[in-house]
Amino acid sequence: MMGRIALCGVFDIPNYGDHLFPLVLRKELSRRGYTGNVVLFSPFQTEESFVENSNVHSLDDLERMHMEEPFSAIVVGGGEIIHWHRFGQKRTFSSTDFEAYPMDKVWLVPCFMKMKYNVPLLWNAPGIPFDFEADKTLAHYLFSNIDYLSVRNDFSKQVLIDCGISDTTIQRVPDTGFSLRNVAADQELQDACNRVFPELQHYAVFHCNRFIPEPEIDNVVATLRELHDDGYEIVLLPLAYTHGDEDILRTIHDICPFPCLIPQHPLSLLEIIGILSSCEIYVGTSLHGSVTASVFGRKTVSFDYQQTKKTQDLYHQLGRDAFYVTDGNKLAGTVSDALKTQQPVDFSDIQQQLNHHFDKLFTLITQGNIITPNPSSQAAQFSDLVQKCFDAEYRSIGLAQRIDELNIALKRNEEFVNYFKPRAEYFESELNKQLSRVYELEELQQHPMKIISQNIKDK
Repeated sequence: MMGRIALCGVFDIPNYGDHLFPLVLRKELSRRGYTGNVVLFSPFQTEESFVENSNVHSLDDLERMHMEEPFSAIVVGGGEIIHWHRFGQKRTFSSTDFEAYPMDKVWLVPCFMKMKYNVPLLWNAPGIPFDFEADKTLAHYLFSNIDYLSVRNDFSKQVLIDCGISDTTIQRVPDTGFSLRNVAADQELQDACNRVFPELQHYAVFHCNRFIPEPEIDNVVATLRELHDDGYEIVLLPLAYTHGDEDILRTIHDICPFPCLIPQHPLSLLEIIGILSSCEIYVGTSLHGSVTASVFGRKTVSFDYQQTKKTQDLYHQLGRDAFYVTDGNKLAGTVSDALKTQQPVDFSDIQQQLNHHFDKLFTLITQGNIITPNPSSQAAQFSDLVQKCFDAEYRSIGLAQRIDELNIALKRNEEFVNYFKPRAEYFESELNKQLSRVYELEELQQHPMKIISQNIKDK
């Protein structure tokens, strides 16, 4: 069963969680008999991070490559990728600058491919982290043309419903990272872990990113000290190099007055999974760090100092609300409680939902079913929306120009004020002198003998 599909996601920057989606999708489709290629697309062309000999194509080339050899389907996701915002990311492991990342292209380009070529468009349980209050009409148009609409949490589903999408067409699917048990044998993962830290046993994994508040670092060190004193080796594990994990974890490594392990170079996906799958406990801010460890029966504590709804929802879904922490003062106590009382999660229901999800994807990819017809009949509606966007853009440009003009005028007025202020102070001083003289003259006119007597007395 040959052919090929395009998988669009965030595969061009070094973030562990995003690179799990191709790994899982390929494995799950292969288990169902798919022998075609899964071609990766992201905003930038590059070599896939954490994976050897894997190319990522630019989304700018998706249409050309489809015309040369048509894709049987385009798949989008997962990850928190369905939004308009462009946040700063490190593009490579060695990058020092954070660049605005065009996340919108990851899901908008596939939408336009659907409109133009009617190629089946399928969502692989991505997340929608923000509402679409400013542009619900345009969002409705884009979302209503997707053949298989699956999202990974209730908030994302509600955003779609608020944009006018019928809840009967939306599939609520667990994060596909929960299928990690199927990607490799236990011995393969153990071997991968041993390549990084030979003979590592009885250890705790900690992870954070550059957004951790500086005052919380003392709480982290205190928590890790307790773990170390209880006999656990400490592994500091970078997961999202794109968020500056490595630098902050090396800072913590240097602060800790006890030995901690930290990888000396970027790891492969299997090496990261291997380390997380055999730890006694994972403590950190990464959603997929928690997903990976919990899937393999490990204890987890989320230190979510950024207070992300997706991580809070995850811990509620796992029944681990008591082990979701946003205040570092509670971290050590929560970790201690987790080690004593936390029970493994029963993933049978989640796995059943994911099996249904991947069965559906497999069927749509191999049979080429078009659930939503080519939206060419909506050309007039799309034209109106484009006009609305252009009109809003021109209004924004006009407002920006007016703001610039007002800023220039304000600056000139400030310069005039600063120029005349010393002179105004001088004139005010002279005025006060003249007023004083006027007052003396008025006194002289009204009480001439009193003024003369006073002057004689002063002499």
